[in-house]
Amino acid sequence: MQLNKKLLAIIGKRFPAIYDVIPHGPQGGLVRVALNPQPLPPHELGAATADEFVRHAWVAERGGLDMKALWSDLDDWCPTRPKLPKLPPWWGPFPGPEPRPEWFVDYHLGFASRLSVVASESTGKLLGETLNRAIDRSLAAIEAVKL
Repeated sequence: MQLNKKLLAIIGKRFPAIYDVIPHGPQGGLVRVALNPQPLPPHELGAATADEFVRHAWVAERGGLDMKALWSDLDDWCPTRPKLPKLPPWWGPFPGPEPRPEWFVDYHLGFASRLSVVASESTGKLLGETLNRAIDRSLAAIEAVKL
């Protein structure tokens, strides 16, 4: 079903809340916060980074590529303290000053929780193993942080 822009404009004048339910594309939340100059909270940044990791892992699995290249980059996606995560270049530079230890715990909790949701629904064996390994690495990074 194709959305009629004129009809939506008429409905939107009477009920502005309709714009809250219109899909905003595949990025969804990341597009909405792109206009917000405040940095994402650490758990949201970890979850968004996990989405990118899953996307790359899925493409590698579907393309029949070796996961070694993805694993060599995992320290950039899911670093241990004091190293900062390397965000994708289209996200811009790392927001804010040097994060505190609890920032890393929140980041890794967001990263691991998003991966665990995707891993539970994963049908590919190689993708599931890769995501479970990334979850274990993230949990080990949480345990290594001493608050």
